[in-house]
Amino acid sequence: MVSKTKVSEALSIGCKMKGRGYCPRPLEYAASFLSKKWTLSILITIGNFERLRFNHVLDRVEGISPKMLSSRLEELEKKKLLKRSVFFEKPPRVEYALTSKGTTLYQSIVPLMQWAEQYE
Repeated sequence: MVSKTKVSEALSIGCKMKGRGYCPRPLEYAASFLSKKWTLSILITIGNFERLRFNHVLDRVEGISPKMLSSRLEELEKKKLLKRSVFFEKPPRVEYALTSKGTTLYQSIVPLMQWAEQYE
């Protein structure tokens, strides 16, 4: 088992932060992506329901336009956080679900949401 100190030192390699501890750079990168409007709402919504069709996401994310939803879903798919499944039926059906990477992100965000609710 790797100690917390060794992990924090490994993460700090190449970081210009002075002293010991975690380098904030990876979190800043994640925050820049996650702070885009609608991204968290889409991730949480799909995570809450495990898999959803486009119109079901559209109905549950209040205020988002179909064009913006389509754009964000595409970005999340490119980042390998979402998986798009196409079912060749009549009418055709498309569902979105979190990948394992998306699921670990969802599980990481839930405690932050609980903290935010507590101190809102």
